[in-house]
Amino acid sequence: MSFISLESNIAAWKDGLDRFAGQVPFATAKALTATANEVRADHRDLLPLLFDRPTPYTLNSLQVTPATKQHLNAIVGFRDSPRSRQHYLMPQVEGGSRPHKGFEKWLIGNGVMSSSEYAVPASGLRLNAYGNVSPGVITQILSQLAASPDAMQWETSRSRKRAGSTRSRYFIPKPGGALRRGIWRRSGKGKIEPLFLFVSSVGYSVKYNFFDLSQRIAERSFPRQFEAALAQAVRTAR
Repeated sequence: MSFISLESNIAAWKDGLDRFAGQVPFATAKALTATANEVRADHRDLLPLLFDRPTPYTLNSLQVTPATKQHLNAIVGFRDSPRSRQHYLMPQVEGGSRPHKGFEKWLIGNGVMSSSEYAVPASGLRLNAYGNVSPGVITQILSQLAASPDAMQWETSRSRKRAGSTRSRYFIPKPGGALRRGIWRRSGKGKIEPLFLFVSSVGYSVKYNFFDLSQRIAERSFPRQFEAALAQAVRTAR
């Protein structure tokens, strides 16, 4: 599960509110939605403390489904990923192994890597300002390995000839050789360095207690939000 649903035990709040019974569902829905938005905002402030240089995409990875008078629950959840059934932060939330990334699936599908392996960054790989692998580097590697998801980005014999002998070349070492399994780069000057190494497992311990943190934030926020929402509903009631 990649979301938390906030519901109100409104029965505990109804004592003494009989005169305003008609306003309670509206106030409850508004308070639940405001609480969900506060949960999302607090998580956004927390993420830079948990993760090294999170990207804007990571900071904005949560979305809120608001409550209504008919459906008194608001949902805070991770935005759906178009490329994966599981949001990439869930291994940090639940622990365990992660699913294969998009470029790993292409490597597997093209016989470069086995389905039991994962590609992890190695010493020769330069990371971007967020500590991640640049998409341009991934595309360049996959193009040379003839495993790019976009065939229009594959290298051609003409482009290789035009690049000359100084251009970096990527290769997979032959089994049984001195080099570890992975993706290596050979520069024009003959330097060889690993960019990705293939490993049998990638495990995560729980680092991001999303559900417990959300529950504590909601319990702190909802009484205040409900009081403010009900007061406004009563003032504006016709």
